[in-house]
Amino acid sequence: MISYTEPYTHPMLNKKSDVNSGNALDVMEEAGALFDVHYPAARWGYTDHPTVPSGKNKGLPLYKWVVRTDTNEPLGLHSGTFAQSGSYRQVGEMAEKMFPNSTTSCTLFGKGERMALTQEIGEAIDLGDNDVIQPSLMWISSFNAQWATGVFDLVGRLFCANQLVGQTPLFSVKHTINHDISFEQRVHVLSRAIERAEQVGRMAHVLKDQEFTDHEFNNLIKRVVPRPPFRKNKDGELTQEFHATAEKRMIANRGAMIIHWQKECTEFGSVHGPDQEHLSFDGTKWLAYNAIQGAEQHKINSRFLSTAQARERSLTKAVNGKTPYAERALVMLRGDEVNA
Repeated sequence: MISYTEPYTHPMLNKKSDVNSGNALDVMEEAGALFDVHYPAARWGYTDHPTVPSGKNKGLPLYKWVVRTDTNEPLGLHSGTFAQSGSYRQVGEMAEKMFPNSTTSCTLFGKGERMALTQEIGEAIDLGDNDVIQPSLMWISSFNAQWATGVFDLVGRLFCANQLVGQTPLFSVKHTINHDISFEQRVHVLSRAIERAEQVGRMAHVLKDQEFTDHEFNNLIKRVVPRPPFRKNKDGELTQEFHATAEKRMIANRGAMIIHWQKECTEFGSVHGPDQEHLSFDGTKWLAYNAIQGAEQHKINSRFLSTAQARERSLTKAVNGKTPYAERALVMLRGDEVNA
């Protein structure tokens, strides 16, 4: 789950703005994602491009670029037999056929090397106290071959635009083909996405019913983000000093989690103390989980930057399941392994 930003915004995905439509192609057009590409043969200097010397592909270019036709920007370099697609349009058409007029965002990364498109499906699940999660989908594709075309389940938390990204695609295709979406495929994707949201809802209710104090949260993050190992001296013996860079990273990561915890508790928990300098923030295990996950995916995985490259890095890690702090925290919270 990707945690706290400003309400109803998300730092990694662009929300539609000007277009008053949930049609996937309309939203993609607004995002500039419907550009065309071509595949010129790759060559070195002024020589002719090398070709496949033998076999069924004899004579084809050994390598080829994928290049935007509107800006002439290269998006990737592939082997000569790489399957070609002229646009992301096919992905949008598949998404629109599967769930019409449900698209909420389309995001291009870099110069267009990758694309992510989201759709809202199903009814929102109310956890109480105005804390609501929404079943959604995220389609991804790329021209640099780093993302295979597929659709993942996504569970959105409306207060902070959190997103739980499923780790296995519900539906994978080649975006070189304009697929006919079958009724069975649509039912499969819808049922799996709704099932996933309901699982998250059940987990949230369990964690939400368990109080969690400021003291417990501080102990939790010390276990989730442990101290780095001590440095060794020139003789290979351990000292009592940490590596400066590792220590700074630990402090920054823990600090980000504390900030997110305080924001969660301010909204859904309780804040008390004699003055502004001595406040305590108490909440629930659900808020603790969101705080750590949010800090990891919004701040830590983006290296505390807000650039387009940082946003792409954060989303890539979410899709690839590289959220070890959140996973570690959830195990501890569900298993009562935190020492009070």
